[in-house]
Amino acid sequence: MTTIGRETVAAYDYGPPPGGSQGDVVLLHGMADVARSLEPLAVSLIDRYRVVVFDARGHGRSSHPGAYSVLHFVADLVGVLDVFGLDQPILIGHSLGGHTVANYAGLYPDAVRAAVLLEGLGPPSAPVPATAVAQLEHARAMIEVLRSSPRHRPQPHVEAAAARLTAAHTRLDPDRALILAEEGTIAGPDGGRVWRHDERTWHWIASVDHAAIEHRWAAITAPVLAVSGAEAWETWWARPGGPVAGRVRMTNEQFAARIGVFGDIEHVELGEAGHMVHFDQPDRINQLVDAFLRRRVETG
Repeated sequence: MTTIGRETVAAYDYGPPPGGSQGDVVLLHGMADVARSLEPLAVSLIDRYRVVVFDARGHGRSSHPGAYSVLHFVADLVGVLDVFGLDQPILIGHSLGGHTVANYAGLYPDAVRAAVLLEGLGPPSAPVPATAVAQLEHARAMIEVLRSSPRHRPQPHVEAAAARLTAAHTRLDPDRALILAEEGTIAGPDGGRVWRHDERTWHWIASVDHAAIEHRWAAITAPVLAVSGAEAWETWWARPGGPVAGRVRMTNEQFAARIGVFGDIEHVELGEAGHMVHFDQPDRINQLVDAFLRRRVETG
């Protein structure tokens, strides 16, 4: 456990590889996830890099302060880099972690060696309120979202939590699901298991300002690899009652425009993969990241 300001962060340092390090890599997981979900990717890199992963605030074994905005997550990343003495790291993030990576890389462009965004170019845009009155109504709706106090649905046991994961992510290996259920739940006050992550963490989406984020994307100078899941809309963003219900599916032109904001980016759309690309295609993710680093970092 590491202390960053007033918060406690559960961080895991794989240490330098025996044969010498090519540099530092930090992995950042997504919303409602845990650091261990990126373990297969971490393990694929530890022969060449010092790899650090950590549970984001409000997740896993890290503290749950109740304040969750994009810049809160960036501030925690700054703290982790400082505590571990990581210099010009390669940053790899999934979803929320990808947003954290991209915002950090734009705010501190000279401090990043390379960035990998796994499904990190969303969420899709919300419909833009057409009038001043509609904008006020939208802001009031966001306030109600932030005031809400959702509660996890208890699971009777770890196996049930694992089954819930595999039901939501049908390509997730059942053995991995059990590991993640064990890591991602804790004994409930009334028995059974409850998810470790703070139910309010999805409030970070209310802090997303696409105009500001695109300014930061444009400021990134490091090479970027962006990986998107071909089935992400159907399996995640369009879910009824989900955290981004009411968002509008991006057209191909709108998605291309987002890609075009970056100065140096490679984009791969991964077939047979939804939003949780590291669940659906873990070997392919490892291969894509490995090839990108060898091509753009190790020979650069």
